[in-house]
Amino acid sequence: MANIEAFKKSRKNERAAFTKACNRVEELIALEDVDICELEAEVNVFKGKVDRLENTHSNILELLPEKDYDAEFEIVEDIRDKAIRIQTKARRIINGQQNVSNVLNSTNDASVAMNSVRNVVIDKNKFKLPKLELLKFDGDIKE
Repeated sequence: MANIEAFKKSRKNERAAFTKACNRVEELIALEDVDICELEAEVNVFKGKVDRLENTHSNILELLPEKDYDAEFEIVEDIRDKAIRIQTKARRIINGQQNVSNVLNSTNDASVAMNSVRNVVIDKNKFKLPKLELLKFDGDIKE
């Protein structure tokens, strides 16, 4: 039992580190113009913390009695799911930004591509509408 207590102490610190890394990656995901390199580095740090926490969880699950196993397994699964969701979101952002940069770099004239993209955004239809004259309401509903 002393062995399981040591694993539980280790798990406490690893969960704290996991939460910090998780929050950091979520902050970067929330940014509109995130630096791909920084996000990728934080995802790699996050993966390391997830791997260590997974190892500790598997050691704890091996030593737990049957009655505590199910409750602990549910907690472990929630943490795994959260980690997978965050990694997937980050990978989509990284891959999406890399695809945009690849498209721009693949054209012979990147400035032409940027200008055409700007023109598409700027060229919205403009309509000239007649001016409306608002009459003052004098309180008579029959008019």
